[in-house]
Amino acid sequence: MGLRGLINSIAELDHQVILLVVMIIIAIIVIDALLSRVEHSSLTTGLTIKSVDSPDLALEGIPRLAIKDYISETQELSGRPDAVIKENGFLIPVEHKPLAKKMRDRYIAQLLIYMRLIEELEGTRPPYGYLVLGKSARRVKISNTPERQRWIDQVLTEMRAVLDGEAAKATPHPAKCAGCQVAEFCEFKAERPKPTT
Repeated sequence: MGLRGLINSIAELDHQVILLVVMIIIAIIVIDALLSRVEHSSLTTGLTIKSVDSPDLALEGIPRLAIKDYISETQELSGRPDAVIKENGFLIPVEHKPLAKKMRDRYIAQLLIYMRLIEELEGTRPPYGYLVLGKSARRVKISNTPERQRWIDQVLTEMRAVLDGEAAKATPHPAKCAGCQVAEFCEFKAERPKPTT
């Protein structure tokens, strides 16, 4: 059966079968294009479906509870940890920062809020929480100390004052201000110290 025979065989096929084959081919092309786009996005951002959902690399073998929102009307706080694990009989919040290159106060503050919410809503005080940083999923244990809770109280007091109309206090830093796109318009910008000779 040559080319002519193949063409005749195709012509004799039911039109619905041909339409089905064409639709399958189109679906394969669309799915392939979507998967290529997702792969390109994950390469350029460093995010993958796995890394966004949970810090799996750092928590292998540790049982996790269902993720849920913690809402406290008493404290006027709410939050949703990336994971909550059970470790040494305690519920431990985990926050994953896949693009983080170093520790930041704001990450610690977020984790301390989760610890506070878990204490109120679950009835036990987490002695620590975990931050999972960067592509390597480096796990850092953050202790829930009285000093840290006093610090977060101060941060919350300042935030609530701003919400009540008090002017926010700028905390400029020369390294950050140097690369800021609106530094020339900012009255709070920090100047780099001039070298002394």
